[in-house]
Parts: sequence; C-alpha cells; structure tokens
Amino acid sequence: MGSQWIRTFSDYSGKPKTGSGSGSSGGSSGSDKCGEAFTASLEDVASHDYYKNHGSAPAVGTPLTVEVRGRVVAVAGTESVGSLPTRLNYLARCLQDGFTYTGVVTASSNRANPQVQADFLAV
Repeated sequence: MGSQWIRTFSDYSGKPKTGSGSGSSGGSSGSDKCGEAFTASLEDVASHDYYKNHGSAPAVGTPLTVEVRGRVVAVAGTESVGSLPTRLNYLARCLQDGFTYTGVVTASSNRANPQVQADFLAV
C-alpha cells in the first residue's frame, strides 16, 4: 500500500476566496494576512542595491518599507536591501490592494554571507 499526500493551500492569499463572505484574499479560512505584522530574514542581501552601494548590510534600526520589484523586497530609502522569503509572496497582492508596510532592521551581519532580519507592520 502506498501513502497518499493531501495538501491544502486554503490560506494562500493569492487564491480566490472559496468560503462565504466577500473579498479575494485569505483563502477559505476567512482570515486576511494583509493586516498582520511579520518578521523576515531577508534573502540575497549581497546582490541587492544597499549592499552593492555601501559594502555592508544596513545597521540595526534602519527603517524599511516593502515594495514589489520583480520580487517582494525590503527597501531602505530608494535602495533594495533584500528579498522577502517566498512564503511572504502574498504581500504582493496586499500591496496591490493598497496596504503599505514599514519596518526596521532588528539584526544585521556582514560576514561572508551578509544577513538582515527585520520586523514589519501594516500601516
């Protein structure tokens, strides 16, 4: 006998809502993640504008925003800092729907593989 895998993506915000109520995000669970705060470890920091222009990751306390620039990215001023993990791709839809996100760098490392962690809030 083999195993059967069942996967459900009902909470993925890009999926049209299938339950009762209105709106297009949140899946069938009825929850809408767009207004929730989140923490993210940014990806590919060394290949983004900020690191290329300054030779280091931004310092703890640096203010950030979230934009779509091909991928969903964190931005300091006008410079991209890093890509948000793909688990947060639903934010592209949230941004399209008028949500904005501000954040702050909470951890920063300039080792061989620079890393940045940040906290964000919907405003």
